[in-house]
Amino acid sequence: MHSLWRQRILLIFLISLFASIPIIYALSGYRTIAAMTEQMKDHDIPLINQVDQLVEHNRDRANAVRGLLLYEDNRYIEQYYFSTSKIHDLRNSLNQSSTTPGAIKDLLRRNNVWESEIERVFVVYERQSPTAAKRLARQSTQTTQTILEDLSRVKDDLYQTLQKKLQQSDTLIATYKWMCLGLSILSFLLISATIFFFHRFAPVASNESTLE
Repeated sequence: MHSLWRQRILLIFLISLFASIPIIYALSGYRTIAAMTEQMKDHDIPLINQVDQLVEHNRDRANAVRGLLLYEDNRYIEQYYFSTSKIHDLRNSLNQSSTTPGAIKDLLRRNNVWESEIERVFVVYERQSPTAAKRLARQSTQTTQTILEDLSRVKDDLYQTLQKKLQQSDTLIATYKWMCLGLSILSFLLISATIFFFHRFAPVASNESTLE
């Protein structure tokens, strides 16, 4: 009788063990994919948005400088400083983050140099003449265009990196799905073989216990 109970307990244990194989593998895959998704959601996508805002506000600042020198309308100065305040907020956030790529921090330093040049343009505009300010502003035009192009290139690189991660995530999901299916089939076969084995030898054990 005791041997029959031992067989039943062993049977339950083996069935539980075989049934847990695909479950454990699926949980491992879920943790891997969840970590990748969290990385994209918490870091990659916000970083792309910040770089996109840098491009937008830098373009607005450049247009404000052009508008001021073309139309001599001081309202463009307000637009410039509004965009500059937004860029400073983004710059502080990016510089404080340890995960910000070095290429972006280098562009932020170049952006600071450009700001200094534009500040000199404003001083000349207010103290001397718009004509002199225009001549000085022409020297920073190429710098402005280069910074905008480099920011756009960095943003494109970030988009490509994100796209590769999404493709890798899709590949992992498909791989884990097929592996879980294969392990489920294997687990079913093992459970079936185990049940067959115990049913095959259970009558012998019960007959022996009866004879005793």
